[in-house]
Amino acid sequence: METETIQEQPSFENEYEGKKTADKLDFKEKLSYGLGDAANNLTFSMVTTYLLVFYTDVFGITAGAVGILFLVARIWDAINDPVMGAVVDRFNQGNPKGKFRPYLRWAGIPLVIISVVMFITPDLSESGKLVYAYVTYILFGMAYTFINIPYGSLASVMTRDSVERSSLASFRGLGSMIGLFVVGSLVVPIVNLFPTQKIGYPAVMAMIGIIALTFYYLTYRNTRERIRPVQGSSPDKLSFSMITRTLKNGPFLALSLMSFFTLLSLLLNQSVGLYFFKYNLQNESMFAVYNVVNMGLTIAFIMIIPKLTAIFGKKKLTLIGFLVSVVFYSLLFFLPTNTMTFIIFACLGMLGIMIPNTLVWAFVSDVIDYGEWKTGVRQEGTTYSMYSFMRKLSQAVAGWAAGMGLTLIGYVPNVMQTPDTLIGIKAMMVLLPAVSGVICFFIFKFGYKLDDQTFAKITEDLSKS
Repeated sequence: METETIQEQPSFENEYEGKKTADKLDFKEKLSYGLGDAANNLTFSMVTTYLLVFYTDVFGITAGAVGILFLVARIWDAINDPVMGAVVDRFNQGNPKGKFRPYLRWAGIPLVIISVVMFITPDLSESGKLVYAYVTYILFGMAYTFINIPYGSLASVMTRDSVERSSLASFRGLGSMIGLFVVGSLVVPIVNLFPTQKIGYPAVMAMIGIIALTFYYLTYRNTRERIRPVQGSSPDKLSFSMITRTLKNGPFLALSLMSFFTLLSLLLNQSVGLYFFKYNLQNESMFAVYNVVNMGLTIAFIMIIPKLTAIFGKKKLTLIGFLVSVVFYSLLFFLPTNTMTFIIFACLGMLGIMIPNTLVWAFVSDVIDYGEWKTGVRQEGTTYSMYSFMRKLSQAVAGWAAGMGLTLIGYVPNVMQTPDTLIGIKAMMVLLPAVSGVICFFIFKFGYKLDDQTFAKITEDLSKS
């Protein structure tokens, strides 16, 4: 029987006071929190990196049909996010183990089961395959939301210290890269060890799922929730007022819009990566090498982001990251297609975009505090779920754009592609992310008004409440 005497969470009544929320986090707690996003990305990256090519080249669904599937499923998933966020904000109040941690103990189980089922290829008609894909993919999105909303909200109640939040975001970014590294470097080689890909994909997904469940449990076990709302009133009832209050948060809106385009570029890049190496570079095996180099550099770089944040500030460093990504992705589109040149420049472009993609989690915690400071009501779950809503919309557009884009450029599975099709794949891989980076730069520069000095004042005011 499990014992939790050491890690049992303190009572909300005697320790979760606002004046103690600036506690420093030790390495074990930060690392454990980061492992939660490693678990997220073990399942999520399997979907963003391989599900499109699995559907088109293994399961036998057309790229256009997959694009529509991704769009419909993700729009439903986006609608589902605020509902889950409101549920999280409304229930589990006063639980001695915390408001968000308990979800990490069990909600990963249905996610892993559905993930494996999604990669199974039953012998069905063409329409039957599409129905099967719709049902399993939509269920995957709902299961992922059920654990991702509490996990993402957890950071906002672990500390209010700005430097610690940046460090926590870096560890989350590190965890994300661990998940991406495993999926990007090991999946294709291991799948190819099996007699067929139809057997290999679900088997590998099951292996990855066991690792993900272990990581979720470590996050649950080794993290603490320290912040409770400063207002004395009970939480709002489930209503649209919780959502509209969040939509009046200006920094939140700018952050959400910036994240929409950032994630769009990342997902497009991931979705067509295997196609690019297989057809443009005619070197499919180098895709795993690219992922190893890319993730290795990114993991090392993420660890110095807190130091860079202390020098430049979160907002300025984010803008620098966008400029770096725009420069290198733009160069890649116009330079001749060469494997080594591509790997070097693509890795540098990814380092640039990983700065905002890492710091975004610190910004989310900041806009939650801003909303509490502005309105007197703290809504971690609702705010995070509304932010997740925008990310899910981005995922919907990216999935649709990848599938429909391949159709429009004339992609035909498992044959030599035409020169126009190869240019189209290259544009989806690097040019669209470059354009997205320009858009993000201007959104964040002029739309996000919550700089470090303003947030310091907010933290001071909340600590006195």
